[in-house]
Order: sequence, then C-alpha cells, then structure tokens
Amino acid sequence: MKSQWKRWLEQAAGAVREWFGQETHSFAELAELIRHHPDTVQSERTWLGLTYRFYSLALDGATLKMETKVAPAGRERILQLSLHPPRAKAAVYRCYDETGSLDDIVATPPLAQKTAPS
Repeated sequence: MKSQWKRWLEQAAGAVREWFGQETHSFAELAELIRHHPDTVQSERTWLGLTYRFYSLALDGATLKMETKVAPAGRERILQLSLHPPRAKAAVYRCYDETGSLDDIVATPPLAQKTAPS
C-alpha cells in the first residue's frame, strides 16, 4: 500500500511541475515557430492546380502540425494547425471552424527556448 501512495505522490508532483512549466502562445505564434524552426519537415503537393504545404515539427514529445494553402502570389493561408503535447489534450485550429481564431491562446509545453536555431 505504501508503494502505491508513493507512486501516486510522484505522479502528482510530476503533473504539478509540468503544469507550472507551461507557457501560453497563440496559434499564430505557433505557426511562425513551425515555419521558421530548423527541424521542421515540410512537404508540398499540388492537386488540380492548388498548392498545399504540410509542416511537421516535434519538440520534446510535443508534435506540431500545420497545413496551408498557397495562393498564386505565394501567400499561405493556414487551413489547420494542431499541437499534440505529451499527456495532454490536443489543441487544434481549423480555418472553417467559426469558433476558433489564430489569435486564440493555448497552453503549451515550454517552447520558448527551442525557437532559436542552434
């Protein structure tokens, strides 16, 4: 019984440390991080004359994914952006969802120190 309590307390302490270590960012800030991070994997596809870009970035167990549509002038429109932190619920922005905005603030694992190229 003691070991169960000890394990539970260790898990609770870890969750509290993780919660206090969280940062907040807007979806627009996360999009810039994904676009400019040196570890981002990018692919591009063209279907029926429309070009789409797909981005993926993994940072310390958190995965960020973004899909964009490229306009003829080269400007990108964010269609979807998702943040999948470890042991937490995903945060998702979808352009067609009227309740969401790129300015919405979401809690993230610590990302600030990982934004600058090494």
